[in-house]
Amino acid sequence: MPSIHPYAPRGIPSDVVDLMARFGLNVRDLLTTDRQNAKLKKGQAMARALILHHLPARALAAAITPDNDANGAACRSFIPSLLEIAERERLTARAMAWNGCPWATAGCGGDGGGCLAFSGHGGMGQTVAAARGRRTLAMLSSSESYGRAIFWAVLRHLRAARRDGLPLSVRLRGTDEGPVIGWHRLPVMITSAEARSIADRYGVETMPGILPMGQRLDVPDLFAYEYSKAGTDGALGLIAQRAGGFDITASFAADRATACHDGLAALQNGFRLAVPVAVKRGDPLPVGLTLSHGRESISVPCVDGDRHDHRWLDPHGVAVMLRTKRSAGSVASVADLFSLQPHDRPQRLADGVVRLAWAEP
Repeated sequence: MPSIHPYAPRGIPSDVVDLMARFGLNVRDLLTTDRQNAKLKKGQAMARALILHHLPARALAAAITPDNDANGAACRSFIPSLLEIAERERLTARAMAWNGCPWATAGCGGDGGGCLAFSGHGGMGQTVAAARGRRTLAMLSSSESYGRAIFWAVLRHLRAARRDGLPLSVRLRGTDEGPVIGWHRLPVMITSAEARSIADRYGVETMPGILPMGQRLDVPDLFAYEYSKAGTDGALGLIAQRAGGFDITASFAADRATACHDGLAALQNGFRLAVPVAVKRGDPLPVGLTLSHGRESISVPCVDGDRHDHRWLDPHGVAVMLRTKRSAGSVASVADLFSLQPHDRPQRLADGVVRLAWAEP
């Protein structure tokens, strides 16, 4: 590891500085830290943590639509400042067409959706939504410069984590699925001068030239992990994301027509499977899950996903149980579509059956 010179020039690239200024952002707080996020705080003894938040699905379009009142949910309604930025930057058409969650299901999106982007802090008003909207617009404006901004932001927090004697975990798909080509393939350019500055100031050796984001984050004490609702195959699939340098947990979508097939495929390919269950806070979670599709069936142990969010510490091939959270402006009957129910009877889904096992009382 190179020697660190903390007073060396920051060297943040000019295109990053320009992009941040145009969208009212800065590298310092581009990513949410474990001091700001309740879920991330639970794992502070194990690692420092970062998460990136954008507006999910088609929420950016809703935020720049003047007659949208989102049934009274301020966090989902029209935000004039975002429309002003979109028009100034000539991004209105792209913002209206943008879908940040191409694998969303009925329980995720729409006015009654259960998207976690609008739960907790994100559901308390428009301030958080506006910041997430500015980030989303910046990404649409220049995904390459935005990727460079993310990389420099991560370096800053990595140095702070090292001062604390801890590794750093990074999750870029906090509330959406990221750039249209995927974080694992997003090209991030580093010049020779920038590489020297990074080595001097942050103690990280990085190759000059263009590398995908996943390779840029390949640092021994930095753990890049994600949840994803993508299928296993294809250029944007789970296998490609894993090969691109990210630790991936597949997200189970109980309301998808291929829910059981997709869940089986993820487990058979060695991924964890994150499963929302409508369990009240404080009540026990299942200890086992059996998933059946046609003649295929698999049974796996469960881990409590609410203890912390450092999924990279969990073994592969397990079901990560997550208590269902309610988002602001959601309709219970719609939001519950992607959750399993808290009993041990077989639960029939569109293409198979799920059964939960519980510890003996």
